[in-house]
Amino acid sequence: MKKFLTVLSGVLVALTLFVTSGNSAKAATDCGCDVSPVFGAEKNKMVADLISSQEFKDAKRSIKNEGYSWRGVKNIEVIINHSHGDAIMIGVPFYSSDRSIEMAVFINGKFMGHQPLEEK
Repeated sequence: MKKFLTVLSGVLVALTLFVTSGNSAKAATDCGCDVSPVFGAEKNKMVADLISSQEFKDAKRSIKNEGYSWRGVKNIEVIINHSHGDAIMIGVPFYSSDRSIEMAVFINGKFMGHQPLEEK
């Protein structure tokens, strides 16, 4: 979970860097985000809504064309970021042939990109 939050925090910091005006040095600091994981039926509903969306289907096709594979919904992570208006952040793992993991991130159903999962 810590690794996933690191990836999502990195994407969030990058977004605030490019979307907002101001000093770019502030992006290097910890965002201090207040997040909570989502489990159970609530998570299942959010995941079902995402994977049935055209946004997910387009992102999945694009990532698979890059040589990654998707192995289903089992390892999808869902968190709510209370620091940013209760944004729903969903991380979907994709796997390469050498078994490395790329996390595709969706915030409120919009594809934000994908990047390697950092192992720490």
